[in-house]
Amino acid sequence: MGLDGPTGAQGQAFPDYRASTALLLFYWLTFRISYVVRKVRSSSDEHISTAAALLNTLLLLGTMKFQSVQPKLAFYALLIIGAIEFGFGQLPITRRRREPLVVLSVLGAALMITAVPFRYSGNNVAILWLTGAEALLIAGAIVGEVVFRRLGLLAGLLVGAHLVGIDFRQLMGARQTSEDLVLTAGMMFALCTVVFYLNTLFIAQHWRFFGNWPDAHLICVHSYVGGFAAASAAWALCSNDWTAVAFAGITLILAWFGQALKSSQFRQRHLQVQYGLIGALAVYRTIVVNLHNEISQYTHVRMRLITLPILAAMFYFTAKWAALNESNDQRTFRGLFAFAGTALVTALIYFEVPEFWQPLAAIAFAVILMEIGRLRYRALAWHAHVLSLLAVLAAVTTDPSSIQRWHAVPVHAFVALPVVAGAYWISKRSTTGAGGVALGRAVYSWAGTGLMAWVLYEAVSAPWIAVAWIGFAIALALVVRWISYSQLGWQANVIAACALVRTCTFNYGLQQTTWQGISLRLITVSVVAAGLYFLSRAATVRGSESARAITSLQNFSATALLALLAWYEVPGGWVAAVWAIFSLVLAIVDRRFELQDLGWQAHALAAITMLRSVTVNLHVTDTWHGFSVRLLSLAIVTVVFYTLSRLIRMPDVWRAREFHHVYSWAASALVSLLMWYELKPLTVAVGWAVFGLVLFEYGLLRNVRPFRLQSYVALSAAFGRIFSANLTAGIAGDLWGPRVYTVLPIALIFFFVYSQLEPGHKNVQDDLRLRFDVLLAYLGTGSVVALLYFQFANDWLVTAWAVVVLVLFALALGLGRSIFLHQALLLTVGVCTRGIMHNLFGASYFNDGNWTGRFLVLGSAIVILLACLPFAFRLREQSSASGRSKGWMKGAVLHPEQFMFFAPVLLLTLMLALKMRAGMVTVSWGLEGVLIVLLALAVNERSFRLTGLALLLLCVGKVLAMDAWGLAPRDRYLTLIILGAALLLVSFLYSKYRDAIRQFL
Repeated sequence: MGLDGPTGAQGQAFPDYRASTALLLFYWLTFRISYVVRKVRSSSDEHISTAAALLNTLLLLGTMKFQSVQPKLAFYALLIIGAIEFGFGQLPITRRRREPLVVLSVLGAALMITAVPFRYSGNNVAILWLTGAEALLIAGAIVGEVVFRRLGLLAGLLVGAHLVGIDFRQLMGARQTSEDLVLTAGMMFALCTVVFYLNTLFIAQHWRFFGNWPDAHLICVHSYVGGFAAASAAWALCSNDWTAVAFAGITLILAWFGQALKSSQFRQRHLQVQYGLIGALAVYRTIVVNLHNEISQYTHVRMRLITLPILAAMFYFTAKWAALNESNDQRTFRGLFAFAGTALVTALIYFEVPEFWQPLAAIAFAVILMEIGRLRYRALAWHAHVLSLLAVLAAVTTDPSSIQRWHAVPVHAFVALPVVAGAYWISKRSTTGAGGVALGRAVYSWAGTGLMAWVLYEAVSAPWIAVAWIGFAIALALVVRWISYSQLGWQANVIAACALVRTCTFNYGLQQTTWQGISLRLITVSVVAAGLYFLSRAATVRGSESARAITSLQNFSATALLALLAWYEVPGGWVAAVWAIFSLVLAIVDRRFELQDLGWQAHALAAITMLRSVTVNLHVTDTWHGFSVRLLSLAIVTVVFYTLSRLIRMPDVWRAREFHHVYSWAASALVSLLMWYELKPLTVAVGWAVFGLVLFEYGLLRNVRPFRLQSYVALSAAFGRIFSANLTAGIAGDLWGPRVYTVLPIALIFFFVYSQLEPGHKNVQDDLRLRFDVLLAYLGTGSVVALLYFQFANDWLVTAWAVVVLVLFALALGLGRSIFLHQALLLTVGVCTRGIMHNLFGASYFNDGNWTGRFLVLGSAIVILLACLPFAFRLREQSSASGRSKGWMKGAVLHPEQFMFFAPVLLLTLMLALKMRAGMVTVSWGLEGVLIVLLALAVNERSFRLTGLALLLLCVGKVLAMDAWGLAPRDRYLTLIILGAALLLVSFLYSKYRDAIRQFL
């Protein structure tokens, strides 16, 4: 044929070109007419004839391509040959046979359709292969010939191999040099894309035999070739930023076809893989090219602004059609596309939106995603979560140095406000019910609250941050009352805790002042404390288990803030007074509104007030306008404590046990200590006694037992105090000195209080049961006795005490109080002991060498004691009649006359033994014995008579044993005479009154 080499003409003319072309066309036409007019006898003959007809046209085209001299004429050749083939297919003779009709019609149409892309693809031979493959495939499908069908499928794979091995390599070479349009390759890949996906999505769907092996697998390979061709066509026909858009468009189209055409599940899965890979390629291309990372942030790039929204929209629509069902893996597959769209919009915000507008853009996009997710696609809600997090991060990281300001407020604080609003909006729009949704709603509300707290921290000046936080917490608490969302209550509590910590760590150190010199610390801390009190009632969910604990904690925190504020603001000496008043206010509020927490706080504050008073205020020496700060402050504290004992609210059981009087005890203790520090040493005991009297009178008037008990303690302390200060004051023997006028009133107070403890008084029965009347009586008498001891620090004390004994006997008889009888008896023992140990054998007499004492001093005491005998006899009668005495005192009380007889007799006998001369001792004892006998006869008392007789017998014994031998003659005679006379007198009296004495005995 005169062909030029094994590679064909390649556009070069060769000899006999036209003859060769005419000969080829003649052969083709001859075979075509033969095929049309032939009469077949069987279907197998028809198939063979059809195969020959197809090969006739395909070989013609291949040979003409091989020896082509003018490639531009290929377009016309394909159109003409295709039209002739299609025309043969429409002849009446052809229409009588189905296979020639179908084959020639399909082949003619394919040639005419292929003519245009063949022209613009550089006369690529693969198009001719593709045409033949499609003709075989369609013909085989229509006529049901498996050989034609599978030859067409295999021919299609050959085309795919040509695309991969030759055409794509050429495209890669072109793209390595520039991004210009590659039309020839693009047309070739585009045509292959359409053809192969036509085979997969339409032809394979209309004939069932494509669902069997190996046709099903071959048609799936065609789909992969189509996907490869589609991606290659996009790369060839688009450049720069639009390539990724083309990739995304192909992904979207394939996803729509996969959802719209009800092809087999097998082919749908493979189609998902294809557009999934192309989508990944689009994402990669977008990252590498469309983001323009080489350009600095916040610089507007026109193509980025155009392409990224388009790409994001395509990915979102692809996600809409990507899932074949609602299985987990399909949801994940769909979610990847949706995530790609969200990521692209996020990248657009990051690169294009100015720094201060990025938080707004991010949260707005998050809100949009959340709203769309609520309508249909739940996966977008997760994207909203990520966008919200990024919005928060953008808000807190924008302008970290606070360079941009508006009226001293950092601009980034305003930037964060839309994020706060968006977070709260998303939280509100979240549907409650599911656990995950509830958690998400809580997280968003917490994020909004936390970011708002940060905004306030950045925007508000440092001293007012805690105030701003507590105001924000109050606002949250009010919203809780409106929408009943408990998480806001918890957030309000957390913000309040932050305000508390901020106040403690910063505001207490403030030294600035505001209007009129008011401390900024005073204002800010007070506002925070007031806010905490409000939140204790408003920021808790009523009826919840934690409400009580939170309320208590906030109340205690507010109280602690104010108490500590007083410690900072008030001068040292007045802190206790302020704390006391504060505790009183708490108690009043608790009593009015029955807020148990405030009651406990009042107790705690009162306790530290007491501690402060004892450890600090008692030692304060400052003055205020000439008055002692210690006196004024502790006076306020005591008044408050006494008031608290009445107002403080306690359980009825506690109040019945008088626990509330802990405050009155504390107040009384403070008053006593205040007297110790404020009064002069001599007047302390008087003050305590007067204070005890006031307490007693109030307790008696109001029938308040603890006040009376406190009075007894105060009176006892006053009694103890006189021994350390009052009794030793002044000069001994002064008739009216400090000792007398300080101790005497105290004794009178003792007796006055005692006098009111009458057995018939119904309000003092407990006091009498506890024998406080006895205590007071002894305190009074003891005070007088002690005063006399220090006032008469000499021999006359025994006389003074004897007078007191006489007075006590008189009181016992006149008032009918046995306690005075007891005291008289005890003091009688004291008189006797004092007389013996001091007046008779005292050391003061050793100095002068005189052992005899003074007769007048001791004699007067003896006479006074003997003068008590009439009272003693009267009291003996009363005691015998009442029989009230018990125990060891019974004998003494029943026979007081014995005490009052033997005590002076003992003193007198010892005094005579020491006072008289040795020669006159027996005489004086004899006279004493006679007098005693006379007294015994007068009062009819046997013990007295026996005592007199015993004394006389003692005299007789002494005369016989000592005086008859040792005395001088004169003293001996005189002793015998007087003693004998005494014995005769006694004998006479016994003889005369024998019957009376016998009767008496």
